[in-house]
Amino acid sequence: MTLATIEGMTSSRTSAFEETHHRGDEPHLLREVLRTYQVLMAGFSRQTGMPASRFMLMRLVALAEGDVGVMDLARKLGVNASAVTRQVQELEQDQLLRRSADARDGRRRYVRLSPKGRKVFEAIHERTHELERSLASVIGAEELRGAAIVLAKLRAFVEGLR
Repeated sequence: MTLATIEGMTSSRTSAFEETHHRGDEPHLLREVLRTYQVLMAGFSRQTGMPASRFMLMRLVALAEGDVGVMDLARKLGVNASAVTRQVQELEQDQLLRRSADARDGRRRYVRLSPKGRKVFEAIHERTHELERSLASVIGAEELRGAAIVLAKLRAFVEGLR
C-alpha cells in the first residue's frame, strides 16, 4: 500500500467522520452520563471511604433475606462471578462479610453481612443520604427526583435490550 493510498483513505474517512460527527455544541446524553458517573463514584468513594462497587455489593447482601449466592450477586450486579468473588474475599478479610458453603453443593458459596459489616453498611448508607442532600442543595430536590426518574427509565430501557 502506498502513502498516497493511505492518505486518500484517511482523507475520505476524515470527511465522512466530519459529516456524521457532532460540532461540539450539541448535548450528548451518554457522554454526560458517563462523565457524571465517574465524578459521582469518585466523590462517593472519597466521602464514604469505600469504592461504590463494594458498597453496591454490600447493599445487595444487606437487602437479601438470608444468605445470598455469589452467582446471584454477579447476575444482579451485571458483572462476572470472579469479580464478585474477589470483592467477597476482600470484604471477608475485612470481616464485613461471612461466607459459607452450600451443604448440598460444595461449589456454591453464600454470603451474609457480619455484625461489623451491618454497622459499616448502615453508616455508609447514611452518608449516601447526606451526599444526596448535598446534591439536592445544588440542583434542587425536585430536579434531583426528576433526574433519578429519567435515569431509572433509561436503565430499564437498556436492560430491556439485553
